[in-house]
Amino acid sequence: MPWLRTGSQHDTLAAERPAVRIFTADLELRGAIAPTGQRVTDILLRGQDLSFLPDGAQPDPEAWVLVAPADVLFVVPPPLLSPSRPPDRYRLVEAWMRVGAYRLRGSIHLREDAEVGPHLADHQSFLPITAVTIERPDGREEAVDVAIVNLAHADGPHPVG
Repeated sequence: MPWLRTGSQHDTLAAERPAVRIFTADLELRGAIAPTGQRVTDILLRGQDLSFLPDGAQPDPEAWVLVAPADVLFVVPPPLLSPSRPPDRYRLVEAWMRVGAYRLRGSIHLREDAEVGPHLADHQSFLPITAVTIERPDGREEAVDVAIVNLAHADGPHPVG
């Protein structure tokens, strides 16, 4: 695949972009999302395709691929420069969910009057979770700051405890 070439010049270009990871049922993609001035969550909630440049690819127009939100299980965006704090009308609730072959556990930012449960998918298609532990199908675990979950592919969220 020519768009997956690596080399010192290409590695330097890729290193300048913050890495994002997109998990699908079949692949874990690592690379960059074209800057749009929007948060990744907002792009996904609007149903817009992600314009994605795989790691190691030259930033040529033909190297960019579109990833449809429907194909996404969850996205791990680049680490936040400064941690966000939920607005006062929100509270943090520990929850877990199964997303494809993965299990995710972390904090969901909920409105004061909302409860954790699969019904959250009735109101939004993607749900950010913070302080996440991702358990892979082979049992390995990884901690990340944020994962943005496609609730159409999720069993849950379920409250912890």
